[in-house]
Amino acid sequence: MNKKYLIIASMALIACGGDKSSDVVVNTGEQSSVVETTNPILTEEEKETMSTDAASGETTTIEYVETKHDFGNVFYPSENKYTFKFKNTGKAPLIIKDAKASCGCTVPNKPEEPIMPGEIGEMDVIFRPKEGQVGTPVTKEITVTANTVPEISTLVITANVLQSL
Repeated sequence: MNKKYLIIASMALIACGGDKSSDVVVNTGEQSSVVETTNPILTEEEKETMSTDAASGETTTIEYVETKHDFGNVFYPSENKYTFKFKNTGKAPLIIKDAKASCGCTVPNKPEEPIMPGEIGEMDVIFRPKEGQVGTPVTKEITVTANTVPEISTLVITANVLQSL
């Protein structure tokens, strides 16, 4: 076997070793979503420790009404807003630590106050298409970090950007 291929195969095995992927089904009664999570093989105690909020020492769970939104056709220039809704389904206050978009044309506005157990929270996402996106379908991700297990969840927006008339 060629040494080059052996090295590449070994690197792939090492890079993937120890990772475990799983799908989490989120069901709100209105719509079910499948959220893929990838975590190293850890004990439940290690997962809890890694996802613990530094201030309260507690973790909780989050359930999104939907994790994807399609704006359909939007015009350049325009401002397009969508509100993702979620529920704190755990027993501790939900603290959204960070929300980052994959591009500067997308701005998430995370809640600053904790969402108490059983309460509904909202996160506005504003998409402002850029001129270079005209004529193309666009997909943007918003990475949400919270005191949940798993700690990171992803929201997705899509749009087809058209030139304004």
